[in-house]
Amino acid sequence: MRLALATIAAVANGALAAYLQRVGRRQRSPALVASGAHLWGDVVTTAGVLVGLGAAWLTGRWALDPLIALLVAANILRLGWHVVRDSVGGLMDESLAASEVERITDIVRHEMGGALQFHDLRTRRGGPRPFVELHLVVPGGMRVDAAHAICDRIEAAVQGELPGADVVVHVEPESELRTPAER
Repeated sequence: MRLALATIAAVANGALAAYLQRVGRRQRSPALVASGAHLWGDVVTTAGVLVGLGAAWLTGRWALDPLIALLVAANILRLGWHVVRDSVGGLMDESLAASEVERITDIVRHEMGGALQFHDLRTRRGGPRPFVELHLVVPGGMRVDAAHAICDRIEAAVQGELPGADVVVHVEPESELRTPAER
């Protein structure tokens, strides 16, 4: 009876863990992903106990139980490492993924018509929100409203690609042009 209840609880926890991790990844919430990982660790532990006991009981080799327990412990350590790594990344305002930075770079190049160059592109993620900052070099004689229109185009395009992004474009005169090595 107790093993049956443990199995039912493990199945329920597994379903909840999968849901929390799916929603956590979609919402970019380290707390939800960590909660799902914690529940998943409970599911694996319960499954390990059931498999270890069952294997030992069926074969009569009681050494199987602690061996399976070691595998379960190794898996819990692996899950813990991933939770800690992802949480620290979120706390440290980790840069956006290389693929996202590449998409942002392509967008800026496409939308910067009238500007001379951009440099000092910096990205980070604070919880679920991406932050993008860059410097845009415009001709010295460009009117402020024209430079502002370019910035608005870039901001809107980046936000279209990364909904909820906080985008800051710092306009600089052409005296701030950088060589390729300086960018």
